[in-house]
Amino acid sequence: MHEISDENAKAAHKHASLSEKHGKSVENCGNVLKDLSQGAEEEGKLIEEYGKTIQEHARLAQEFAQAIPENKSNSTELYVKSAEEHSKAAQLHADAVKEYLKVGKAYIDKTRGDLDKQS
Repeated sequence: MHEISDENAKAAHKHASLSEKHGKSVENCGNVLKDLSQGAEEEGKLIEEYGKTIQEHARLAQEFAQAIPENKSNSTELYVKSAEEHSKAAQLHADAVKEYLKVGKAYIDKTRGDLDKQS
């Protein structure tokens, strides 16, 4: 059976660590949106939850990747599990960005409408 190298395990762990940082950033964006934006509180809460869930998947990915060097006999399975959790985190990150962009578009559309009324 194929064994995952320590180098690949470290790379998987590094990617998962970056995903966790991205999750924290997404959570912070949700908090800012929730606290500062009138009319976007629900979207802010949703984005905040995306961030928390991203971090959960990233931590799981890190745990699986970290276990690889000590468990060479099932390193491929652990690597796949790490990659699956990382993939879930990445998909949620994309979903959070889409939600954030919808809020931004709504704000731009509202501002454009307000400016048109002033003209």
